[in-house]
Amino acid sequence: MTGTGGEKQPLWSVGALARATGLTVRTLHHYDELGLLRAGARTRSGHRRYTEHDLQRLYQIRLLRQLGMSLEEIGDVLADPAALREVLVGHLDQLDEQAGRLDALRSRTRNLLEQLDGSWRPEGGEFLTALGRMTTIDQYITDEQQAVLDERADALGPEGRKLLDAEWPLVAAKLVRHCLADDPVDDPEVQRTTRRLFELGDLFTGGDPAILQSMLGFLRERAAPDDRGFVFGEDFLDYLDRAYAALREN
Repeated sequence: MTGTGGEKQPLWSVGALARATGLTVRTLHHYDELGLLRAGARTRSGHRRYTEHDLQRLYQIRLLRQLGMSLEEIGDVLADPAALREVLVGHLDQLDEQAGRLDALRSRTRNLLEQLDGSWRPEGGEFLTALGRMTTIDQYITDEQQAVLDERADALGPEGRKLLDAEWPLVAAKLVRHCLADDPVDDPEVQRTTRRLFELGDLFTGGDPAILQSMLGFLRERAAPDDRGFVFGEDFLDYLDRAYAALREN
């Protein structure tokens, strides 16, 4: 950007500032009329000249607009530096949380692609179960439970998480097939599959029963029929409950 003032204090005309920032002269005039951005200097003939301090304020205005705030709200926030800091800290926390969830989703997606590029060729039910793993569960768990899951993920390490993400959809799909076939819940194979599913659940949740209940609530809310009319919801969960009860009896 080319300044029009002295070396110690660069100054920008409204036209130069508009060209450099991609805004229109009309927008800058509008900000001036609202009191959001007043030029910090004037020429002898009365023309606006913007200072570096004005540029910093313009940056704050544009950032707050990107956060979805109205111009009126921006004016209130800029009038109180403490409020501005609170708004930015709060939004940064939200962005950090979103970034963590996106990283987890990216990792799961990458794992699925690696599995598809390898020898794993799932059947339809297995593939739907694996893709279901990517559906957000965040709204069903508390921040404290998410922290526990994050700690478990760190403890397992990248390879451990990859193995867990690869195995549990297959085990769950196997139990789904037992349910579809109406196999007795005390059948040895059903028992082995149920035991492994809960072992994987313990690895994932750290054995926290509250997290497990949150996940069961997620499954009930997300219940949807597959191409064979099976509802991955109450029917399967009832079967799982009976299989787990039989497992505890043995």
